[in-house]
Amino acid sequence: MRTVPRVACINDLSGYGRCSLTIALPVLSVMGVQVCPAPTAVLSMHTGFPQFTFTDLTDGMADYFASWAELDFDWIYSGFLGSLGQISIVKRFFETQKAKNPDCRILLDPVMGDEGKRYSTYTQELCDAMRELASEADVITPNITEACLLTGVPYRGESLHHAEAEALAEQLMTLGCGAAVITGIVQENTIGNLTYADGTAAFDSVHRTECLFSGTGDLFASVLCGALARGAGLRAAVRIAGAFLSDVTQYTLRENTPAAEGVLFEPLLRNLGGMIYENEKQRK
Repeated sequence: MRTVPRVACINDLSGYGRCSLTIALPVLSVMGVQVCPAPTAVLSMHTGFPQFTFTDLTDGMADYFASWAELDFDWIYSGFLGSLGQISIVKRFFETQKAKNPDCRILLDPVMGDEGKRYSTYTQELCDAMRELASEADVITPNITEACLLTGVPYRGESLHHAEAEALAEQLMTLGCGAAVITGIVQENTIGNLTYADGTAAFDSVHRTECLFSGTGDLFASVLCGALARGAGLRAAVRIAGAFLSDVTQYTLRENTPAAEGVLFEPLLRNLGGMIYENEKQRK
């Protein structure tokens, strides 16, 4: 048995603007997890900036995963996928890893859009294919926009009552995923995450900042994956991720950082080790 959990992280690499792999690599590492990156695209800046270069890495992904044929992973964390062809490649990788290691778990962050709109690089065909990929996942972490895109439920804003959020989660479960965490649910001065698993919904909320920073979904999913890989239960992992994200966004706001640059998580990374330690201590 490995003393350090191993996670395959499928995501893009953006040279500027904290998001995707530039968040996942340090976060998972500081949480005591070996993270093995599988880049899906290389961008000079993330897509929230007005100008960026985009290099699609689809052509090399099948060979990349083939070179990992002798490896097995405890978790696979899949984020931004840059083309329709990548979804079938990633699905095969999921299936291969599950066949090799039945205990392998999959966290899918369906990076598709925000504030009611698809991202500029996303097509309707990609959204449709993402529904199929969600059926392979043990946990999915859509924001409200992505949950609506996956289910076909009309988007009505970021504020949802508990009953509305639970109904949306129930629709997500029909995709075939094991559990769903809907992120970024706004309620007055708090922001919440709804966890739906085993037919039960649970809502956790933290302090909300007024500014919307890029990369917060990537940070939440990365911390969530790290906590799950370290053995935390889903609800506990959601709380750890939500608490860390709240601390980071408040710190970033105090530092007057431009929203497009993302959240200043680096100075607070040391806190993640303490959060994991406290969670593990409570389980003993």
